Amino acid sequence: MKRLHEFDHDSVHRLISDEGWDRPMAEVTQVRLSASQQAVFWGLRAYVVVMTGVVVWAFVHGAIR
Repeated sequence: MKRLHEFDHDSVHRLISDEGWDRPMAEVTQVRLSASQQAVFWGLRAYVVVMTGVVVWAFVHGAIR
């Protein structure tokens, strides 16, 4: 792997320009979710809580034996 000082400055600048890394990123705005989307996300949160409980329960019961 080359060190940074071993790269040609012009080729690095050309890469940055070609890839668009020198332009500002698009603005990010908050989006309002619909009721069904919110229900899905709350369901996912409940799933994560239940699965975390199952893993903790299994770990505790497996560690005792």
